[in-house]
Parts: sequence; C-alpha cells; structure tokens
Amino acid sequence: MRLFENITQLIGHTPLVRLRTGIPPNGPRAYVKLEFFNPTGSLKDRMTLHIIKKAFREGRLKPGDTVIDNTSGNTGSALAMVATLFGLKAILVTPVKTSQEKIDLIKSYGAEVIITPEVNHDDPESFYAVARRLALEKGYFDLDQYHNQDNIEAHYLTTGPEIWEDTDGQVTHFVAGIGTGGTFSGAARFLKEKNPAIKAIAVDPEGSIFAEYIKSNREVVASNYKVEGIGSDVVTKALDRQVVDDVITVSDRDSFNRARLIARTEGISGGGSSGSVAFAMERIAAELGPEALIVGIFGDAGIRYLSKCYNDTWMQKNGFMPVFNEKVTK
Repeated sequence: MRLFENITQLIGHTPLVRLRTGIPPNGPRAYVKLEFFNPTGSLKDRMTLHIIKKAFREGRLKPGDTVIDNTSGNTGSALAMVATLFGLKAILVTPVKTSQEKIDLIKSYGAEVIITPEVNHDDPESFYAVARRLALEKGYFDLDQYHNQDNIEAHYLTTGPEIWEDTDGQVTHFVAGIGTGGTFSGAARFLKEKNPAIKAIAVDPEGSIFAEYIKSNREVVASNYKVEGIGSDVVTKALDRQVVDDVITVSDRDSFNRARLIARTEGISGGGSSGSVAFAMERIAAELGPEALIVGIFGDAGIRYLSKCYNDTWMQKNGFMPVFNEKVTK
C-alpha cells in the first residue's frame, strides 16, 4: 500500500510509453514522457511546486500572500493547485485564445482568472504585461515563469534525471517543445552533463520567434498560431540556447492532426503541442537506426482541448481538416 500525505507528492516520476506512429519499424526506439500523469495534468506542476517551495524556504513567501503569473493555462492550474495547499491566493492572467477547459480548471482550484486580448507581448494589455504590472503595483509574488531561472532548475532536478534513469542512460535524442524554455533547458542541461553526445532538439510552432532566434540569434516579429503552450512572441530567459542542438518548426495543421491520429491509433490523448513533438520525432527518426533511443515530452492531455483540436467543427472552421458536405437522399 502506498499512502501520500498530500497531492504534491504525486508530482513527477511520469511514465515513458513507446510511440510507434510515424516511427519506421526498423528505426529507433521512440518513447514519450506523459506529463499529463501529474496531478493537474501537465508538466507545469513540477516548476510551480519547485518555485513556491523554494520561495517559502528562503522567506520570500508566507501563508496569506498572493502569487501571480501569466499563463496559457497549464501553469495556471498548477499554480492554483499549489497555492491552495500553501495557503496562498493565486491570480492568473491568460489570453483569450486559452481553451475554456483550462480556464475552468484554474477556477476550480479557487484562483482568480483575468482574460486579456490576443495582442503582442509588449502591448500594455497583453497577458504578460498585465501580470507584471499587477505584481509591481500590488506587491504580489511574481512567479515570472518566462524568466525565472528556478523554472530551469526544476526540470534539471527532476525531468532530466527521470529520463536518464528510466532509459538506463541509453537515451540518444531528447525532443521537447519550447514555451518558456524551462522544461527543455533544464532536462537537456542535465542529460548533456551525463552524456554530451545526446542531441537535444527543440520544437517550435510556425509563427513563433524561437526557431529564428535559436538558429541565427535574431528576433523576428511573431505571427498568430493556434497551438497552445509552446512558442512565444518574445525571447525568454528560461531558454538556454547553449543546450539546443537543433530546432524543428511544426505547423498548427500537422500538430493538431498528429495529436488526433495518436489518440485514435495508440490511445494516447495529448494536447496540440504533443502532436507537435510527435511530428518532430517522426522527422528525427527517419534519419536514425535501431541503435538510437528518442525521448519526447508530451506536456499535457487532450481532455484540455475537447472544444478545440479534438472538435471537428473547430478544426474545420480553422481550416485544419476538410468540411464534408453530406448529401441528403430521399
């Protein structure tokens, strides 16, 4: 019998499951780390718990304080859950494109949600700017996941070691989306310290600025994309370019359709960003032999997107799948 004192003890130690969709039969072994096994259903539980516990230890937080951050949804539910356990009030600022499922989940933990328009990062009304302004004006504790180095540390201490141990050190390629960059940077940094030959490949949506920044150290203007949780319109300090060996750009269409395909063929229901990672893993696997072992990160679950990429009407409306006109016959 395994008994736990609180829900945070279930964070981490998520499973690695074999992925076969898009992987050549005689190619490398490919596994995905299912981060939706964390309590609030995403990898953001790791970062949030680490940052909050460290702030308490260092006297920067105490019960009754208010914590705030911008979020595309997953950090929001993670912070709302952790705040409840630590006697904190949580305020999350999220853009209007965030799925209703994720907004409702944040509220279910008792947190306040502020919804902002879909505007550029430097606009005063962006979810990033609103969170920073409120933290400064009200004296709230600012999680600041985009730039907080403890974001990287959380995954250096947990995600990276888990991958290394669960593959018995045989992992050769690490693949993950970059949103803040913390998951990718922390895990990749640890893995490369264990074996410098490991290749770390970042995944970025079309429209995000990360791919160009990583490749040429040049900041470009972002364009709109629908996939949530990865990509950015601003460079983040939680991304360590030094551990990135390559970056693969994936379209919304390929991301969403791959996520749907995997759910229907392998029973693994991941979010759109999981589809992005799986699509990138296929491209990587095409060039590798059976001696390689690829590990990808599936950041959250498909249940968060039932009104979006798992909804045929939404997919058709946004041009990601064809519209079938049924003929009525008499």
